[in-house]
Amino acid sequence: MSEPTSLKDQIRVIKRDGSIEPFAIAKMLNCIRNGLAATGDSCGLDMSAAGGLAEAVFEYLTSSFRRSPVPSRHIAELVELVLSQTGHGTASLAIREHTASRELRRRRLMVASARPSDGRIVQHRWSKSLLVRHLRRQHHLDVPIARMIAGRVEQLLFNCGLRVVTSGLIREMARSELLAWGLAPGALVVKRVRPSDRCGRVRDLEN
Repeated sequence: MSEPTSLKDQIRVIKRDGSIEPFAIAKMLNCIRNGLAATGDSCGLDMSAAGGLAEAVFEYLTSSFRRSPVPSRHIAELVELVLSQTGHGTASLAIREHTASRELRRRRLMVASARPSDGRIVQHRWSKSLLVRHLRRQHHLDVPIARMIAGRVEQLLFNCGLRVVTSGLIREMARSELLAWGLAPGALVVKRVRPSDRCGRVRDLEN
């Protein structure tokens, strides 16, 4: 499936957190394929079927949103509409249910960390966007890479089945993913820590 650079570069997507990034047709294609595969239908495994549906959505976007950024929610609705109108209503429903389930998990997951002012443990709602900003600032990652790493960490957190996680656990998961993708080679260096420094290191991790 072709993706003309001139048209692709004209489309920007507004994420739920308000950030804007270039449109990625590969992400939309993967979403459609996952929805088709979830139905158990043989066409769910057909790359050409998913590619044709993604092309239809892409062509609509390039003709209707050349200058204005497109809300990510609107793209999801377009994908569901195309699937429904081409006889894949079950796949459309599967995508909608998956999105709703993910949003519910995000609202329920809480992060515990020590408040800098007094060290008291407080909780706040999990935010993938905060992790993306941290990865960009601390590791100088491009937005798509930072979102990919944050997405993998988010899925790991969901898989744990916990309602409350610590900020230290999130940092360790992010560090592990960075190492796995070769994005943090410096983290492989092991430094010897004196016993007297351990308490300070623990406090640093919680801040």
